[in-house]
Amino acid sequence: MTYLPITGAPAYLVKVIVISGLLYGYYRLFLRDRLFHRYNRLFLLGIPVLSFVLPLIPLPTGYFFPLITHTSILSGALHAITPGDWNEPAGAAGNAGISHPWPSGQGLIAGIYLLAVGLLLYTFLRQLWYIRRLPGKYPREKMGRIAFFMTREPGTPFSFLNLLFWNEEIDINSDRGRQIFRHEWYHIRQQHTLDLLLLKTVLVLFWINPFFYLIYREIRTIHEFLADRYAVAGGDRYEYAELLVWHSIHDQPLSILHPFFQSSIKRRITMLTQLTSNKPGYWSRAMALPLAILLLCAFAVKKRSVSPTPTLQTFTVVIDAGHGGIDAGAVAGDAKEKDINLDLALKVKQLSPEYHVNVVLTRQTDELAGGKSTIRESLEYRTEMAKESHADLFVSIHVNAGGNDLNGFSVYVSPDNAYYPQCVKLGSAMIDALKTSYTTMKDLKQPLQGVTVLRQNTVPAILLECGYIDKPADLAFISDGQNQEKIARDILQGIQHYQEAQAAGK
Repeated sequence: MTYLPITGAPAYLVKVIVISGLLYGYYRLFLRDRLFHRYNRLFLLGIPVLSFVLPLIPLPTGYFFPLITHTSILSGALHAITPGDWNEPAGAAGNAGISHPWPSGQGLIAGIYLLAVGLLLYTFLRQLWYIRRLPGKYPREKMGRIAFFMTREPGTPFSFLNLLFWNEEIDINSDRGRQIFRHEWYHIRQQHTLDLLLLKTVLVLFWINPFFYLIYREIRTIHEFLADRYAVAGGDRYEYAELLVWHSIHDQPLSILHPFFQSSIKRRITMLTQLTSNKPGYWSRAMALPLAILLLCAFAVKKRSVSPTPTLQTFTVVIDAGHGGIDAGAVAGDAKEKDINLDLALKVKQLSPEYHVNVVLTRQTDELAGGKSTIRESLEYRTEMAKESHADLFVSIHVNAGGNDLNGFSVYVSPDNAYYPQCVKLGSAMIDALKTSYTTMKDLKQPLQGVTVLRQNTVPAILLECGYIDKPADLAFISDGQNQEKIARDILQGIQHYQEAQAAGK
């Protein structure tokens, strides 16, 4: 299965929603309204945790059947070659014409998302501020670990952390009053408020996930099941159920409180009449573990398993981070091509041992290659490196600019290179690898102007244009650290497939 075109934070968010939806669906089918309330509480609280963690766990591909994975689809066919304009400025002086980009569609969506987060956070903080002010309005009475307040507030009695706000119209010494007190005392003792505060924070940050709302509502109901069971222990549960019916609430309390007379009355009464069961539900609980393992296999981060042919020798490849030092390359806003090129080159170097590729970098810092003082000297130094290091290949990494309606990656080869057929094979393998991660032009490009690192090189050489720095979508993709790792792995896998094809005599 090919890699989904959603990457970075949106891809992670999609995985979180899907995982939480599957786990909540399992809860609805097999666990909801069963009598093991403590287990259900832990299960529901574990759904957000698993949803956040599973997509971040690295697993090698090929071991399981990934639903969302990153696999390379290499056809082995050579790609067509077409002329390509060389739009890259020669140095920093050529960047004046590149304007600051307008906010992209992704930026607009992110802005709307953050605006919604801000509004929800404001509402949440207002609720907390309301509760923070209540203790100052009424006299406090200490009852062990409980701070007790006799109030006239609508929706009382309710509890929050170790605060219990009582209604002065309810006699706490009556049978019903004692049952209500035991109910709220259980909420406080079990620290149910912390569950709600945690989930409320999750709802603020991940408001777009509908399953988190359902989980939040279900957790509140389970809290009531547990507190009801404790309140009627040794008492008349039918009288207690009658109490719930007669005092069905008309006020709407805050969602982060534990009001005694809250909604879900019908389900609470049903649970009260089923305090014992002959069906322990061991299987429905035990099967949650295989489900979690299944989701791990399906949605964890897939690291590509690298299995090079044992007979292949380690390739030496010069990875050239274009520009550097006084030569910034293309610039858009605060983004400079030389910095992006270097980040990608360093990432290729870091990952290269996994692919049995020996990488030689033309530069490792923000300077002209070889510490030269002019761009011309730097270009000549780069081409000499391939010869001096006895390299097998040369790959120059750049970022494009000024492509009008164009976007995405492209691969350049030069017919002036002495190993032009091998350049075409390497460039074709590179296109097949890169296209699995991002938009990539299907044809190889030949620069209309001479490119020193391609034309004068003594080994097969290609030049990669990793998107357009003045296209917001491209810039957002290539600036993301996770995406840079994908690009680096694509480059290494393209090299590896070229190496395998050469060994096979293709």
